[in-house]
Order: sequence, then C-alpha cells, then structure tokens
Amino acid sequence: MRETNIRQRDRAEIVLDLFEMYHDRVYAFARKSAEPAVAEDATQEAFVRLLQHPRLEELEISISYLLKIVHNILRRRFTRSVRLREIVDEKIKPRLRQSEEDSSPKPLRATDDLASLGQVEQAFGRLNSDERDALRMIVCEGKSYAHAARSLGVSVTTINNWKHRGLSKLRGQLDSKDRNDPARSPAPHSRSA
Repeated sequence: MRETNIRQRDRAEIVLDLFEMYHDRVYAFARKSAEPAVAEDATQEAFVRLLQHPRLEELEISISYLLKIVHNILRRRFTRSVRLREIVDEKIKPRLRQSEEDSSPKPLRATDDLASLGQVEQAFGRLNSDERDALRMIVCEGKSYAHAARSLGVSVTTINNWKHRGLSKLRGQLDSKDRNDPARSPAPHSRSA
C-alpha cells in the first residue's frame, strides 16, 4: 500500500513538473484551434491523461508528445460535435421545408455552422452524465445497447431510457433556442397608425 502511494506521488510530481514547464505552450497550441474555454479544457485533459498513462515513469515526455495529445483531444471533440450536429439535424429537429418563394436551399455560412455546433455542444453539456454517456456511446460512436450497458454497468433498458431522455432534452433545448433566436423567428407585424 505504501509503495503504491509513493508511486502515485512520483507520477503526480512528474506530471506537475511537465505542467509547469509546458502548460503555456500547450494552451497556446490548443488556442490556435479552439476558443479559450475549450483550449483550457483540452490542455487540462492532456495532463490528466498523461497522469493516467500506465508507463509514465518509463517515458521521456517532450512538448511534441503533449501537443499530439491535445491535437487528438481537439480532433475527437470536433468530430463528436459534427456527428452530434448531424444527429440533431437528422433525428431531432424536423426537416426544414423550403418556402414556396425560395425553392433553393440557402448555403450555410461557416459562422452559422460554428454557432450551431456551439449550441449543440452547450445543450449536450447540460445533460446529466448518464444521458451524455448513453448518447455518446450509442449515437455518436455507434455502439450497441448491450455494449453500452456492459460498459456502464447497467441494464439495456436503462441505457435505452437514458438515450431517449437525452434526445428529448436536446430536442427541447434546441427548439427553445430556435424560438428565442430573433434571427430565426419571423419579424413581428407592424401596426399602422
């Protein structure tokens, strides 16, 4: 037991030293691709993952190794956001019908698309951890209900309930955002004097 505590303390000291040496550089790298809060989260997650590495004591960690960890974290996060957005567009929000006056679809601007992804990420973050895990595993990663249930240590019925509740909450949050967004709601009728 005492040896385990000493080993954990050694690992923590290794990661703390790396954190003090490289935090600013890792954050600056992440900041090139993400907003400040996301960059800071990815930076913190990189050091936490490093702490969990089974052979940490054997490795010689360089800045490029840490940058690769952050790069992978940001890439997975973006992929998950895009996949979640696709799911919202396909399964949660009803398909938008084109208006009679304009039969051609309007191209999405990159800023609109990024704003939509941000809204989905925000709504996803408001779900409880069970609902997030169920959606991530079943919808985003395409795992089976049985696999997700085994991974989370619950029944298939529970996973199904978490997924269903999560999708319902996402639908409700995104629909309420659309109703409250002045750019998406119709302009009020003006009264003549």
